[in-house]
Amino acid sequence: MKMTFEYTLIDIDLGVYQKALDKALSEDLREGGIEWLKSALLVIPIWSGASHGTFVKMAQKLGMSISVPGSPRLGLLNTGPQAGVGASSAILEGKDGLHTITYHTSLWHLIYNEYNDANANPMAAGLFARLLTSGPYNFQAIGNSTFISFARTVKLPSVKKSLKLTKHKV
Repeated sequence: MKMTFEYTLIDIDLGVYQKALDKALSEDLREGGIEWLKSALLVIPIWSGASHGTFVKMAQKLGMSISVPGSPRLGLLNTGPQAGVGASSAILEGKDGLHTITYHTSLWHLIYNEYNDANANPMAAGLFARLLTSGPYNFQAIGNSTFISFARTVKLPSVKKSLKLTKHKV
């Protein structure tokens, strides 16, 4: 007695799925980065605009624009949004399923006020006037909380488009 049957093998084309995954993660990282940035900027007060200016490069990488107002009455050298832009960098990269945003600043008063109350120790903070809103800002923790909330809503792409079915007859 001779019996025949058919069966189907399912293969996942990892290259196709990797491309779909990288595209989705890139878009989600951009959206999550924008949410992170919005919440971080809300807690950092604007005085000269330098602190907010440190986020201009990051906003550009995310495809977002931010307005950075500053006080023209300060009359201080090396202050204002451009001082912040010059003291910062941002890198947005992603491939092989790993996507990251890296923000860096060397703007001393933003770094100091992120972790400390500048009014409590004006000498260490380099203050020449009392701050109306001093730190600690905790913008990183606030931004991270926002990003994590966003990340919980992210859905990975379906594997359906990367499946290959092969029918066999025996």
